[in-house]
Amino acid sequence: MTVPATQTVEWISQCYSHGAQHEHVSLYLIREGDDTILIDSGSVYHRSEITSSVDTATGGDGPDAIVLSHSDYPHAANVSPLGGGTDTVELVASSGAPSQQGLPDARKCTIGGQLDVRGRTLSFIDPPLADRSHTTWIYDHGDGVLFTADGFGNYHEPGQCGYHSSDFADMIPEERIHAYHRDNLVWLRYVDPDKVERTLDDIFDRFEITAVAPIHGNPIMGEDLPKYRERLYESMKRITDEYEVTPSQKPE
Repeated sequence: MTVPATQTVEWISQCYSHGAQHEHVSLYLIREGDDTILIDSGSVYHRSEITSSVDTATGGDGPDAIVLSHSDYPHAANVSPLGGGTDTVELVASSGAPSQQGLPDARKCTIGGQLDVRGRTLSFIDPPLADRSHTTWIYDHGDGVLFTADGFGNYHEPGQCGYHSSDFADMIPEERIHAYHRDNLVWLRYVDPDKVERTLDDIFDRFEITAVAPIHGNPIMGEDLPKYRERLYESMKRITDEYEVTPSQKPE
């Protein structure tokens, strides 16, 4: 399923069942003139659907570049089928040593830096909500979209797979935000939510963010970001309250 997200960003929505709910494992397509840039490449389980959606969206030409948030299979499983790292499809990776993660042809991004990719300026941000150390969040200076992995996600009900945040009756429910972060970012039980919140404040102060495009959640439109962030903060507080962590359990 391909859904417009902003003027030049399209959401290639893919998800799978997580009990009675669904969880997204999506990717996004940026259009820059005649060129197309993919943010992540999706899961191996959706390979046929993803390659078909990208083929349709690009008129059979495929992407001109693929930019990976990180190299885990939910994010990078379809690099080769989509032509990443070939002479015609540029590959950009977040790892400090892409060749060590099986991406020898990737152009390395620098966390905290910027790159011009097919005429689009992208900034690479050290994410406060991630499940791997080599992850980056990607900010698109064209439409002001912040692409996030793995934070800012949520579970959703069947039938809500293609929803934007504004399509929900009262935005994305806090319970879905809480359950997703509790299950997928288990280290949140050990941290101070206020510190995470301050880091997020710094990011939102530094960049003019018009929408957040999570890999594992429904896109969050600008008008809904204050409410989502409030629910995310309350979710982080709930996670720390739900787990009693003794000094011997705390990471050193």
